[in-house]
Amino acid sequence: MSGAAAGAPLEVAVEPHNDYYDPDDDRWRDQVATLVADLDAQADTVRRGRPVEGTKGAADQLIIALGSAGAFQAAVDCLRAWLGRDRDRRIDLRWEENGVERSVTLTGEAVDAETVREIAKAAVARAGGSRWPAGTVPS
Repeated sequence: MSGAAAGAPLEVAVEPHNDYYDPDDDRWRDQVATLVADLDAQADTVRRGRPVEGTKGAADQLIIALGSAGAFQAAVDCLRAWLGRDRDRRIDLRWEENGVERSVTLTGEAVDAETVREIAKAAVARAGGSRWPAGTVPS
């Protein structure tokens, strides 16, 4: 993922996982397709290839652009709902902040304000807005 100028939306790569299903299982692919459709309906998304270490090809990755508080909240709500449908699901989120790749893993039990605070701070900084005050939670 490349860096972006201030005022540009924060791009976050979304990688859903499940230990129960094989990645090629049609049931798992249907679950991922549901997540992608839900995110497409709520936020700006794009599919991009990313290099896969040890191969000549690329894997598709889903990118969501978080350019406003509304887009951020909609994406979090969507991720939370999808994770809540199956306790074996998890989502890895990756983004670049000041040239450094950051990441967090969300599970159905861990999608709260504290978990997503770092992504929110990066999104606000990228958009040029005021910072998330310490000791507060989003409304």
